[in-house]
Amino acid sequence: MKGKPSVLIVDDDTDICFLMATAIQSEHMEIVTAHSGQEALHLYEQHHPELVLLDIQLPEMSGIEVLSRMKEIDKECQVIMVTAYATIETAVQAMKLGALDYICKPFKLPHLRDTVQSAIDFIRSVPEQLPTLEEVERRHIEKVLNEVEGNRRLAAEKLDISLRTLYYKIKQYNIYTP
Repeated sequence: MKGKPSVLIVDDDTDICFLMATAIQSEHMEIVTAHSGQEALHLYEQHHPELVLLDIQLPEMSGIEVLSRMKEIDKECQVIMVTAYATIETAVQAMKLGALDYICKPFKLPHLRDTVQSAIDFIRSVPEQLPTLEEVERRHIEKVLNEVEGNRRLAAEKLDISLRTLYYKIKQYNIYTP
């Protein structure tokens, strides 16, 4: 994996694709965009990008199905799921299929850049150990809490869990919230 890292951005909303590409664009990165699952699979086979930013809500085939088919093409493909409909179930399903991370819309551009850079750094390093599902769940809850600035009620709504369950998870994972 020498040279410029390549990133495939997949979202049916061309404006979101353009926004994400512009946000992460640098002279040190090659970016390709797709607007459907079929186009994404074709471009993935053609370019073999190091990282894919994949929207979950796509027409004709879901991002989860695209992820599954990408993993059939290349078990080592690295994908960050992007969605406006963040639930623990979809996050866990994506992680079980091998997604690297999860970003919730609306996202802040610095957060997107940091997440992509961290993913590229991770991909280019040799991971010692893959995270457990509990670690994935903990990180997802922390990320959503951070995005809603610690508002637990709003976080519970975004995670599609009860407030009581969220309190339990915060205690279980010893998550600090302001």
